[in-house]
Amino acid sequence: MAEVDGRKPDPAGVGSAVMFCGPCGDVKASSFCKDCHEYLCSSYTRCHERLEAIKHHQLLKGSQFPPSYPTRQKMASDSESFEKCSDHPLEDVKLFCKTHRALCCVACTAAMHKHCKKDYIPDIAKNYVTGVEYSKLQTDIQDLDQLKVQCQADIDRCIKEVDELNWDKVDKLTKYKKYIIEYLNQRENELIAEMQQLHDNDLSLLKDIQGRLKTWQSELSDARALTNCSSQQRGPRLWLISCRSL
Repeated sequence: MAEVDGRKPDPAGVGSAVMFCGPCGDVKASSFCKDCHEYLCSSYTRCHERLEAIKHHQLLKGSQFPPSYPTRQKMASDSESFEKCSDHPLEDVKLFCKTHRALCCVACTAAMHKHCKKDYIPDIAKNYVTGVEYSKLQTDIQDLDQLKVQCQADIDRCIKEVDELNWDKVDKLTKYKKYIIEYLNQRENELIAEMQQLHDNDLSLLKDIQGRLKTWQSELSDARALTNCSSQQRGPRLWLISCRSL
């Protein structure tokens, strides 16, 4: 556990533990950065003091050099808020190289970005959080949340209206279908009644004509028979025919 903290026991077994540089791991530390919560060797101390982005960090040296981490819990929580460097897995990414537009740790800075313009990410983040852009972003997020709620309410309402509209159309179609069937049945019954009445009238008329035709046939037969009889017999028969016609 002591080695993880940057400490190694005194080889002689006496005195306090020897503190080692966090980035190097095996070089004796000469300072402690209160902002980075990390022990630094003399090389990294000079790097801290020269880099524009981090030269304002408070370095503890000499009599102020702490024998252990001031607040291990705070250091752990602060470290969890940073990403780890892909090239130096033990280092936190705390710097942004403006020249190369790249994220880097203290080790990257010392090796490849000594003369680049850099920003200290915690400072940038602090300024961003207190800036107008972040405030506008929060307002936009709140507006979007409200818009999302309103959109969901509109969608639910439209779905309900669509369902009700479809069933309303089905209901109207069913009623119209029932009305058509009832109307067709009514007209069918009316037409059947009218046809039956016409049939009865026509049949009665035809029977009447048929009866008269039989009468005319009988009279025609009598008239034909009259023409064949003697002159003495015609008189009475003509009288009978005239009586029938009356």
